[in-house]
Amino acid sequence: MKNTVPLKLNPIIYTLILLLSFISCQNPESKTNLPKLDKPIVTPSPNKSATPSKRTKKVVPLTNENLITELTKFGAENPETMVLMKTPKGNIKIKLYENTPLHRANFIRLIKNDFYKGTMFYRVINHFMIQGGDSDDWERQTIKQKMGSYTLPAEIKKENIHKKGALSMAREYENNPEKRSVSFEFFIVQGTKYTEGELLGAQQQYKLNITDENKIIYKTVGGTPHLDGQHTVFGQVIEGFEVIDSIAASKVDYGNWPIENITLDFEILK
Repeated sequence: MKNTVPLKLNPIIYTLILLLSFISCQNPESKTNLPKLDKPIVTPSPNKSATPSKRTKKVVPLTNENLITELTKFGAENPETMVLMKTPKGNIKIKLYENTPLHRANFIRLIKNDFYKGTMFYRVINHFMIQGGDSDDWERQTIKQKMGSYTLPAEIKKENIHKKGALSMAREYENNPEKRSVSFEFFIVQGTKYTEGELLGAQQQYKLNITDENKIIYKTVGGTPHLDGQHTVFGQVIEGFEVIDSIAASKVDYGNWPIENITLDFEILK
């Protein structure tokens, strides 16, 4: 039997081989589960984000234990409810709901600390919704650590429905009986207009109780009624519906990521 002897490599060449092997093993995208089209589930975004702001302020990191106290305090000191989302497709004006105080305070806190600056819409499904608010790039991870590791208690209100323009928070569907929202990822509903028959089918399939008033909204304005009771709606677009349609119509890859990067940032109006 012929003996085999490992080749003795030049140290520099050996280092380069190790480096190339390490790079080749890295997946350019985060591990994702292929989402169902009817659920805005949490899908960690690939390392495709723009450079985040360097102006992140010192904040108390939130945990599930301290968030109610800290967000209640922050909300009282920061009562703003009107924000402007800026995108390459145009601006979207959003009114935040006061009946979801923890989600409102969390959103304002993130905006004031430049968390969303330079992030992108990374999941876009036409006639359903546009989703953004997170990134797995290294610098964003540093900001996330400063903001804290937590989920938000559900603040689901019957009057806050997923009509077109609804601002809602994503959540995990598995092992989450309390329907707690994730910390950062949000989506804006585009949806579609429903017929009476389609609403009846949605009610039966998803065990919904859609009021006559909301039926009119879903038939004339449109939305995604099957998400009602599943996610916390904490705001509503009041201007820029055409921008939602423009973003939703973007060409996307196999993971529903827009081919053309659509960055976003927020400005607090009042």
